[in-house]
Amino acid sequence: MQRYFFSVLLCFCSLGTLTATADVATTLIRHADGISIDLPQGTLYLKPLNDNTVRVTFSEQETHLRPEWVLTTPIKTPTFTVKQNRRQATLTLKNLKVEANLGTGHLAFFDGRGRLLLSEKPGSRVFKPTTLQGEPCAFVEQTFVSPPDEHLFGLGQFQDGHFNIRTISRRLTQVNSQIAIPFLLSSKGYGMLWHQYGLTDYNPADEAIALTKRQKAMENEQLADVTTTAGTRRVAQNQSVYDGRFSVPADGTYTIFLDLGSMGNRHYLSVDGQVIIDQSNMWLPPTVSQAIALKAGEHTVEVLCKADNTPTLSWRQPTDHITFRSPHAERLDYVVFAGSADEVIGSYRHLSGEAPMFPKWAYGFWQCRERYTSANHLVETAKQFRERKLPMDVIVQDWQYWGQNGWGVPQFDARNYPDPKAFIEELHAMDVHFNISIWSNPDQNSTIGKTYVANKRFIPGTKWLDYFNPVTRTDYWNTLKTNMFDNGVDSWWMDAVEPENDALHGVTTHLGPGDFYRLTYPLLVSQSVYEGQRSVTNDKRVCILTRSAYPGQQRYGVINWSGDVGWNWDTYKRQVVAGLNFTASGFPYWTTDIGGFFRPGGSQYNDPKYHDILTRWFQWGTFNPIFRMHGYQTETEPWKYGETVENNLRTMLNLRYRLMPYIYSEAWKITNEGSTLMRPFVMDFANDPKALEQAYEYMFGPSLLVAPVVEPGVTTWPVYLPAGHEWYDFQTGLIRQGGSTYMTDAPKNMIPLYVKAGSIIPMGPVMQHTGENKTGELEIHIYSGADASFTLYEDEGDSYRYEQGAYSTIPFAWNDKEQTLTIGKRQSSYPGMLVERELTIVLHPCKTKGRESEVFTLQIQQRYTGDAVTLSL
Repeated sequence: MQRYFFSVLLCFCSLGTLTATADVATTLIRHADGISIDLPQGTLYLKPLNDNTVRVTFSEQETHLRPEWVLTTPIKTPTFTVKQNRRQATLTLKNLKVEANLGTGHLAFFDGRGRLLLSEKPGSRVFKPTTLQGEPCAFVEQTFVSPPDEHLFGLGQFQDGHFNIRTISRRLTQVNSQIAIPFLLSSKGYGMLWHQYGLTDYNPADEAIALTKRQKAMENEQLADVTTTAGTRRVAQNQSVYDGRFSVPADGTYTIFLDLGSMGNRHYLSVDGQVIIDQSNMWLPPTVSQAIALKAGEHTVEVLCKADNTPTLSWRQPTDHITFRSPHAERLDYVVFAGSADEVIGSYRHLSGEAPMFPKWAYGFWQCRERYTSANHLVETAKQFRERKLPMDVIVQDWQYWGQNGWGVPQFDARNYPDPKAFIEELHAMDVHFNISIWSNPDQNSTIGKTYVANKRFIPGTKWLDYFNPVTRTDYWNTLKTNMFDNGVDSWWMDAVEPENDALHGVTTHLGPGDFYRLTYPLLVSQSVYEGQRSVTNDKRVCILTRSAYPGQQRYGVINWSGDVGWNWDTYKRQVVAGLNFTASGFPYWTTDIGGFFRPGGSQYNDPKYHDILTRWFQWGTFNPIFRMHGYQTETEPWKYGETVENNLRTMLNLRYRLMPYIYSEAWKITNEGSTLMRPFVMDFANDPKALEQAYEYMFGPSLLVAPVVEPGVTTWPVYLPAGHEWYDFQTGLIRQGGSTYMTDAPKNMIPLYVKAGSIIPMGPVMQHTGENKTGELEIHIYSGADASFTLYEDEGDSYRYEQGAYSTIPFAWNDKEQTLTIGKRQSSYPGMLVERELTIVLHPCKTKGRESEVFTLQIQQRYTGDAVTLSL
């Protein structure tokens, strides 16, 4: 402690000090990269990262021994000023101001106009030194004020169905179908990263409810409708039943938090006989929570779960505060970003790594099933897609291709895949790309497994590779390169990278206790393959599909999917919410198993009820960042469901491919500007309270409003159109005023879709794959009613030469008052670029009569040679 005081004193002397006169704070010191404030419990440090971002840390002494895996971008400290009076110190950036109360030590954050964004609750900062496996760490906690009208989104991907997560309780762990991202996006104009690598509780429910296990359960309590590998079955689960009682002090809304202790297959909770949680699947995350209105006094509860689960139950009364808690931290550490959603996420990605471009084919359709069983099976399926005119760019090989080589070994079984390079070349000849499932738990008795064991590449006592050791990351990539990449594999499907079911808890990794790094494993698995592939070629962009994520992982070319979910309507609805919260967590690329992973067995091919949900799920999947079908032990090819379903799915495939110029240009904005393609309404309509409540609508890029049908048996669907804009029905051209809900036609072959007035949408022809439009055929759709702009992005479609400027952009600008379209001068170029092209300009005029409009369009042809031109329409 004396050494620490001496170093502070040196800093005090060399950089200058401001001495606080309040009772709590002792000394404020300005450093080159921020300010520190000495408090009785430790040192508070404010470090500006850019003009709208500040990192806050607190510890007994400023040590930082754990590696920095999130905020990896080298920065130049932005210009900041520091002022102080008797009560507070103020650090000011261009777009963010932080006030530190020198009496209480708590912080408040303001935007560049002085509007309060966020504040700590006075006296809520907790830092308690402790140890784990003999190594020092700390229990940390921080509470923030959250006004009643605030909406909060993010924290990753959860299966609880909650959209606005302001008052809900969550435990952040990595398990199948749950992705823990400690990042929040607020409707109040800020974002926050809780910068911790270990288990984190959000709004912890600390009031325990004692549970008593029934000695004997009734037979009907042992049966449940479960989505299984054979479809939905009412099965005996060897369940246990628990009872309990608890009392609440006042009438109000409470959050009930259920923790099963491990992965389960049943979430069931009733309160006073009212069922408030009831979910069944082959496996479910250990924790789930729900809000319920309760009267003051005593209440009874009943919990059903697997017999080997050890459930605990607790409650919390929501307040106008939110809390983060981490029991195995190095220090208290969080980052605040100010601004619009795009500014917040743009800053977050800039500091933690920009999301690189995927190859263009990755934005087409992915055909996936569990599973293709041979090279011939894959090739013949691809041929069927081409013959049936069903657009497709990627076909996926799920597990078990390794055969006799050992479970999880990334090596083709020679009997069913005798010449991997040859069959992949056959796929490439059809303009089909190949993705393959790879795992991080290869059989330790296999040839490669024995080598890994001998070289200590596994986490001791587990089946999981130890990617915390950089040598393991290199060895794993070298195996993939030899067995897969050199044979032509185009992309990777990294399964079970949590590692499965929170497997780091209680183990020791190359870097120390697994609990210190409990959320970070998927980050390092992705790093292994991304850096490995980048080290051998820049001609092939990395494309990774993976089941888990951690902040910063977007820089490694990853797509996440929502895991092994069921197929019913409730599950489908929860995927919509899960995806929107995941993209609100700063990750741009996400998808699901369209139709559900676990499906209703053999009946699915002829069951109209399943066809309904499959079709609606597929329609929504068309407007996911990545478009992918999958199913367990299922023939997922569209023609297997009959002609009507096949035709309906073809309609959506054709629409996705027609929109490819729009989608690929928006993908460039993700990489170049930190934008987001799948946009919950908080990103564009944060000042519209009703828009913020829409859990099943979102924007796809800046122009398209997507409203998936999430209920069975309907042909119309209510769509809320955000206020302040006019909206075109994409199918009919009718114009409607924002601020109201409209019943919209929703035939079986189309999803409700609207276009914001003041939009430009480029569309191409129907294609069978993303590389087919060699002539550059392009329609420029102008939806008038407001000024509009759009930048068309094009490049080679693969390779990283875009990083050195090998791409082109063409700006389009619509002046609504003058009714003119300006096509700007083309910027930059790339090999193989079309120098000239024919454009079809399609004007959708905005001639409003009352609340709807007449429908008509104007089309003209325009030759474009790369020079600017202005057209009067």
